[in-house]
Order: sequence, then structure tokens, then C-alpha cells
Amino acid sequence: MRATLLGVVLALSGMVVAVGPASAAGPCSVSSTRTTPGGHVAKMTCSSPDAFIDGYGSTTGDANREGLLLRQFQSNGGPLCSGDSSRADVGGFRISMSCAKPTSFVDAYGTTLTDAAREARLLKEIAPGRFCMHDRVRAISGGYEVSGGCTKPTIWFSGVGATVTQAAENARLSSGVG
Repeated sequence: MRATLLGVVLALSGMVVAVGPASAAGPCSVSSTRTTPGGHVAKMTCSSPDAFIDGYGSTTGDANREGLLLRQFQSNGGPLCSGDSSRADVGGFRISMSCAKPTSFVDAYGTTLTDAAREARLLKEIAPGRFCMHDRVRAISGGYEVSGGCTKPTIWFSGVGATVTQAAENARLSSGVG
């Protein structure tokens, strides 16, 4: 009854919401937080299946959310991924992330640490079984260029933008992967 009522309310309001099957995953809790270049790391412990996930973000809330989004990606059939490190880079920040089953590594850039963490997650989501990453950021006239590549098959891509985040998004979108 509630689902039908919700559907009627959404239909009348003009909103369209795709509803898919939810994957069951056990709970996660933050065991600690710490600072890192550009923001914070939320270290999480999850159960059913067991996982340890480090989420990175500009704030502790962003770090927690990015960790939970990595958990959701795992619950939806992707590999288990966790942030490894962050550092300041040209125009913003770089995050490194590792994934298991299959093992792969992802580096991504963003103007903020939250943007870099989101880009790393999205690079993995567009090609869960491939090794895709940003490998360079540089300042150009009017902004930044981010380049990257994927393996199996090997492709190279790049994007430009007024900010590092815009350039990273454009690079990911230009990859043709996903």
C-alpha cells in the first residue's frame, strides 16, 4: 500500500524515480577519522560481507559518504575498493584508491579532495573489471588538462576545464568507457 501511495504521489508531482532491486549488505560503522592532505579519512568497518573501507573527503561527512558509496558499489556487484592516500597536486588534489577481486589501482584528480574521491569512484564504476585512472594533471591556458588511460584494451583519454574537477570529469567522459 505504501509503495502504491508513494508511486501515486511521485506521479502527481511529476517526479520520475527508477526503482531497482536493493542489494543486501551488512552495516558499516566508522572506527576512526584522521586528517590527510586536503581533508579527512573516515575508516569504516563493515559486515556481511566483511570489509574495511577508507573514505576520503574534504570534510568528515564527505569522507564518510564516499566510503559508504564505495560500499554500495561493492554491494551492487563491483569490487571492494578503499582509498589509500591523498596529496596536493597541480590545481587541487590527487587520491589513490585500491580495489580487490580483481586487483586494480585508481588515481584521480579533483579541485577538492571530495571531487578527487568521487572521480576515483566513478572511474572504477564505469569499468569495474578494467584498470582506469588519471595519470597527469597540468595547468594550461584558461584552466587545466587531465589525462588518463585504461587497460584491456589500452586506451588514452584527456579533458580540459576551468578547474581540475571539470577537466577530470571531461577526461572520464571522453574515455568512451562505460
